Amino acid sequence: MGRASQAQAAEHREQLVAAASRLFREQGFQVSLAELTGAVGLTTGGFYRQFESKDALLGEATAHAFTELRALLDGFEAAHSGDHGAGRTALIDYYLSAGHRDDAAQGCPVSGLNAAVSHQPESSQAKRHYVEGVEGLAGWLESAPSTADQPVAGGGPGEGATQVSDEGYATLCTLVGALVLARATRGSAVSEQILTSARRTLAAADD
Repeated sequence: MGRASQAQAAEHREQLVAAASRLFREQGFQVSLAELTGAVGLTTGGFYRQFESKDALLGEATAHAFTELRALLDGFEAAHSGDHGAGRTALIDYYLSAGHRDDAAQGCPVSGLNAAVSHQPESSQAKRHYVEGVEGLAGWLESAPSTADQPVAGGGPGEGATQVSDEGYATLCTLVGALVLARATRGSAVSEQILTSARRTLAAADD
């Protein structure tokens, strides 16, 4: 394979991973292979030249989604001049917004990929990336982030967090649970109330 062909293959792979990351979050793992390949103009044969299975694609798509999440978290902190508390508050407001509820394809992979990953074996790449991502996001959600000499959360999704507080996990559970329920009840007043109630609960916990 020449350099041009290798570069094209690598580009197709990146495009497919990005498209799969969005489609898996939006539609679940049941999205068809034809839809996945069609999103980037590949054939089924082209897919199997890139990946041995749809499960293998899910592994890379999961990693891609958590890389996007890491960039989002960095962006919230940067927008508040490195103030973690202010960035955390902004992330919570975004997470429990109608916009995030209605855009699963671009949304948080913890809530968007939970069903797909739950059926993967414990040794799978998708499960490993997901567990690391959950741990990392929970660590980031702690109101008092770790210091360099006393690591708590490892820095973020996919970065090997090891000691996350109850607060971090409780906040994450509130966010993800509320978002999943709000999406399931979208179109009703219940959906809006779930988002509002979760925001109030987390705000009160921070007071």
